[in-house]
Amino acid sequence: MSPLLQAALAEVEPLLAARGWTPPGAAVLREAQALLDATAMAWPAPAVAVEPDGAVALEWEAAGRGWLKLSVRGRGELAHEAVIGGDEFEQAEPWTAAPDAAALPGWAHELLRRLWPCDA
Repeated sequence: MSPLLQAALAEVEPLLAARGWTPPGAAVLREAQALLDATAMAWPAPAVAVEPDGAVALEWEAAGRGWLKLSVRGRGELAHEAVIGGDEFEQAEPWTAAPDAAALPGWAHELLRRLWPCDA
């Protein structure tokens, strides 16, 4: 498991009982790890957070260009919210988790490229 994902799980541990948050299930963790793997080579490391409903979110912010949040819930879909260059995006789409860049949907790849132009 990614150290980023481990740190997010450790950070949320006290909130699970204290606030009644839902812990991420095995399917969520598999999808989150696959998403981390798919983005690791070409883009900066994201901030990883566990959300109250048990979803896991990966968040990137690029000063002056905007921000992007990709989240998984263990249901075979990838959700995104973003503001990039003044344009707003929000949607959830079907996604099959696999740990390589080819598994990243074209739209997600394009959003990341808009934050950080590169050759990925």
